[in-house]
Amino acid sequence: MDNNQTVEKLKAMRLNDMALLHNRHLKDSTISSFTIDEYIAILTDHEYENRQNRKVERLIKQANFRQSASIADINYTHHRDLDKNAFNSMHSSKYIL
Repeated sequence: MDNNQTVEKLKAMRLNDMALLHNRHLKDSTISSFTIDEYIAILTDHEYENRQNRKVERLIKQANFRQSASIADINYTHHRDLDKNAFNSMHSSKYIL
């Protein structure tokens, strides 16, 4: 099967991220460095992760938060008396068994 047909079929099935990655691998000639199972897993993981990221971005946008915030934005200066280790522990969810 022609690679262009494969890419077009991926796009028709709305697997655009998978199609882009496949095109990139074709141009870089890196396909041969993977087994078929590894390659399918790489393409699938790439598509899945990008869809999950877009979903999170969409949900955050729909939530209409008043302010944008992240763990990286927290100011741990002395006068705020915040425990950076406690925040990092909560962020990593290590306290949940």
